[in-house]
Amino acid sequence: MNRTVLIAIVLLFLPLSACGRTKTIDQLSILHTVGYDSLEGGELRGTLLYPDYTKSKNEDNIQIRKTRGKTSSMLLARTNKQTKNPIELSKIQVIAFGEDYARHGIGHLIDTVFNNPMIATDIQTVVVTPTARKYLEGVKKNGTLAIDDTIVQNYTTSSMPRTSLHIFMNDYYGEGRDPYMPILKQGAETNVYVDGLAIFKDDKFKVRLDNNQAFIFGLLDNFNHQGFYELPIKIGSHTGDIVIRTMKNKPAWRPGKSNRSRSLELSLNLFVIIREYPDWVHLHNEKDIHLLEKTIEKKVKSEITSLIKTFKENGVDPLGLGDRIRAYNRNWNERTFYKDEYKKLQVKIDVKTTVIQAGIKR
Repeated sequence: MNRTVLIAIVLLFLPLSACGRTKTIDQLSILHTVGYDSLEGGELRGTLLYPDYTKSKNEDNIQIRKTRGKTSSMLLARTNKQTKNPIELSKIQVIAFGEDYARHGIGHLIDTVFNNPMIATDIQTVVVTPTARKYLEGVKKNGTLAIDDTIVQNYTTSSMPRTSLHIFMNDYYGEGRDPYMPILKQGAETNVYVDGLAIFKDDKFKVRLDNNQAFIFGLLDNFNHQGFYELPIKIGSHTGDIVIRTMKNKPAWRPGKSNRSRSLELSLNLFVIIREYPDWVHLHNEKDIHLLEKTIEKKVKSEITSLIKTFKENGVDPLGLGDRIRAYNRNWNERTFYKDEYKKLQVKIDVKTTVIQAGIKR
């Protein structure tokens, strides 16, 4: 056979073979969010949201499917029977757990769904209230699949710690630390908003942080957060409130100087903008600036101390203090540390604040 003809035939069949492996987007149900709730008798209740790309912009293109079963695989199989196109799992963006289910333990789903190689590790995992079913019904009613965008926006423009499936799994399987997820709920106008942080012990949701505590927790994350924080201030006989915006946070952990295996030192450098302040505060006055910086340092240090105390009292360690001690103690044992040593662990905290810009008076 002529060599030129042979090459032409081969080139002709290459695109045909490639077309056989592609999936047309309007012939798939690309799953965006799946929610899980627990039912009596060990059953799971599943709620799934996915966009329908065949509908026009003026139509409701968010589809919801509801099912139940004893395993996550059967939930998906039964949902497939309800859709005109097969469900595609690889593009899922959010896995949501009803609060009651999360408190009773999500270990089975961690071992199955979370370890599914089809699911990317940069997706978001969340606890939702009151249940995943009611929450996702509200999302559909609102008409926008903005759950993952809301979470990312909250840790980039506020001080919520970074979250993702990868971070959760690293903390869950790693020694000397506990995992966490954001808590979401519906607002008054069915909008999505973050309502604190769920701290887990093993596979169970154990401690709830409010947004103020989550802000402080986020300052101890190496990610560069930019969040707003309101705190009281007093100068002489004057009292009022100021609003700051953190522009950069630099936490640094070191072993304690006195006992490297029994204590830690935290240095936190904050760079802030004063966004609002009373008219009796004079930001052109170095004395007032210095007083503001000291007020912020004292408040943040107090909040960090209180947060660590809360973690110790509840036996959770989302800051990974055990892991930090482990790095300097070759004989470290996780079981022994949390049973006998964690509550006694000394943490020396030093906060330094620099005001880099002033905002408006009020």
